[in-house]
Amino acid sequence: MEKLYFLGPKGTYSEIAAKKIASMLTEKYIIEPVSTIAKIVEFLNIEEKNIGVLPIENSIEGIVRQSLDALYSSNVKIWAQTDIKIEHCIFSKGEKKNIKHIISHPQALAQSQKYILENFDENIDLIETASTAYAATMLNDKDNTYAAICSFEKGQELKLNLIDKNIGDVKDNKTRFILVSKNEIKLNFSITRTSIAFNTKNESGALLKVLEIFYKYNLNLIYIESRPSKRVFGEYNFFIDIDKGLDEIKEAIEEIKKECNYYKFLGTYPVI
Repeated sequence: MEKLYFLGPKGTYSEIAAKKIASMLTEKYIIEPVSTIAKIVEFLNIEEKNIGVLPIENSIEGIVRQSLDALYSSNVKIWAQTDIKIEHCIFSKGEKKNIKHIISHPQALAQSQKYILENFDENIDLIETASTAYAATMLNDKDNTYAAICSFEKGQELKLNLIDKNIGDVKDNKTRFILVSKNEIKLNFSITRTSIAFNTKNESGALLKVLEIFYKYNLNLIYIESRPSKRVFGEYNFFIDIDKGLDEIKEAIEEIKKECNYYKFLGTYPVI
């Protein structure tokens, strides 16, 4: 049976996204964690029948640069997108009044600062770890003075004591995930989005010329991001999402290609 890779370990929001997408696929996949985004894409370049789910953007922290760079440098395409609501919870083996240490991923700690300040002593010990899921697992070897910020599902899986639910400072916190593969993945959803990447000519007004093409064809850009090209200092690659399928924007794309040093089609896909 083919595999669906996600950014591990088990119990992360990436696994939640992977399970959501897997439930909507016609084929069955073994859902398997992988330690890094780069390794997921490396596996997919070799194992053509397998697929992967990557985090691409968080509504608070912004882009996941490793995913953008991997898309630009690999042969995988985007076949679907979905959003997962991020609801941080705090778990412990003991009670709230005993907590003196809180373990979690740096982003989860940063996104829960208001809750931490309002509910714990100013000298609370904050411990950073590789993932929220790993933070919860670490409680197995800790006493009742330790707590972990993680997903509700992970805390329940480990049978930890729920201290508080949805403790994030921003309640509408979401992460966007994409389904990627070298081979086509068919879904019973309408194509509503197209992603492209390009590198403009090194001359004055080069980016403006490309943006004017989008304006000429009345195309709505719902996402635009730049990343260093890693070839020449000061040179950037641009990533853009357009809220139409590729068939609807072919004329515009042909004009855009003429204004770029490099152009790459990343995928046209449904938003689930």
